[in-house]
Amino acid sequence: MSPLRTGLAAAAVALLLAPTSAQTFVQRELPGDLRVVTYNILWDSIFPSVDPVQAAKFERVLDALDPDVLNLQEIDYNTPLSQVIALLDAIHPVPGGWQGQKGSDCVIASRWPLSLKATQTVPAGDKEQAMALVDLPDGSWPFDLYVMNNHYKCCGGYDVRRQKQSDAIVAWMKDARNPGGAITLPQGTPMLVLGDLNIVDGPQPLQTLIDGNIIDNATFGPDSPPDWDGTDALDQHPLHNVAGPDDWTWYSPGPYPAGRLDYMICTDSVLPSVHEFLLNTTTMTPAELAANGLLANDVTIDAAGIDFDHVPMVVDFRASVVWDDLGHALAGTNGTPSLTGEGALVDGGSVSLVLAGGKPSGSAWLVLGFTSLAAPFKGGVLVPTPDLVLGGLPLDGSGALALSFPWPSGAPSGLAVLAQEWIADTGGPVGFAASNAVTSSVP
Repeated sequence: MSPLRTGLAAAAVALLLAPTSAQTFVQRELPGDLRVVTYNILWDSIFPSVDPVQAAKFERVLDALDPDVLNLQEIDYNTPLSQVIALLDAIHPVPGGWQGQKGSDCVIASRWPLSLKATQTVPAGDKEQAMALVDLPDGSWPFDLYVMNNHYKCCGGYDVRRQKQSDAIVAWMKDARNPGGAITLPQGTPMLVLGDLNIVDGPQPLQTLIDGNIIDNATFGPDSPPDWDGTDALDQHPLHNVAGPDDWTWYSPGPYPAGRLDYMICTDSVLPSVHEFLLNTTTMTPAELAANGLLANDVTIDAAGIDFDHVPMVVDFRASVVWDDLGHALAGTNGTPSLTGEGALVDGGSVSLVLAGGKPSGSAWLVLGFTSLAAPFKGGVLVPTPDLVLGGLPLDGSGALALSFPWPSGAPSGLAVLAQEWIADTGGPVGFAASNAVTSSVP
């Protein structure tokens, strides 16, 4: 067996032997997805010395969400970044330790190194913010990620100040997309504007971040759609616990209604999102809470579960890597099975194969090959040469299966990999259904 086949076989065996756990909406859909969280934590309440009850809640939430890039607001202006990083390293350690940037009361904490750190745009906006480029792992991501973590001016009557902040951010993003100036990002670098934007009066400060309509052109220059392809940026707009219907991010009992104050706005042409939610532990089922180590009031600031202040916003992103669809699916009991591939075939990169539409609670055989066979088989077409076959893979109650494994090292550039799944299914023409085949190549 070649070293590449040996590496694939070892990865597959490790995958089959890995323990499984119950999946809830809190988990990533695929292990390699990039998770970004933004959370206004109410003025240093995450520290045990300030509020031990809230600090314990924050620790459980952090463990459950397991973010890659964590964005916090209302870290006191006088609280040093080192204190935040020390807390994160103590309660949720990551390899190499958390990396951070602080501006005003905003903190970016990342699993990976940060560069291009800044706290103010040029021209200057209304308030400082935390800005940095996250150095995403090269094995899984073809680009890095630029993050702008904000806490806009609070309360009614301050739209002029909020608009100034949005105008400044859009002008800064335009500068970043073009050579020269105060900042230049590599072509296609995704950008996120996120945080507590306090949109409580008119919608224009938010709309400017989406469509690039600068109001003070004399100061901040001409209008500029924020995305790299000259289109609007995307307001992610998650709902409570995925399903909603609520979308508010702030609520405290009193004269003000629940409001949508927290946002994540993305240049989605270069960074698609695949899963998003606002975490509301008060409406989770006991089974969901137990599966994630959470308690019912973990996102509230009281013991009664009615005073929330802000709730965490979670968005998962996935690298857009081309896997071509070769067709030749064969319908069965649950319709026509569909297979999609995710991840780049680079040394150590996370590769995922996701099956949908198979026989509920059935069994599948994954066929991996390095050339096309395209031979008649079981009433359909076996597309890959069967260089590696894994059998007895259990499908869930909907007929789905997600497999992830690290791509082994040593594969030559240009090598093609083909994958197809076959499912034992009496609804198929000869006792089998089959997915389409997919293929990708080593860059």
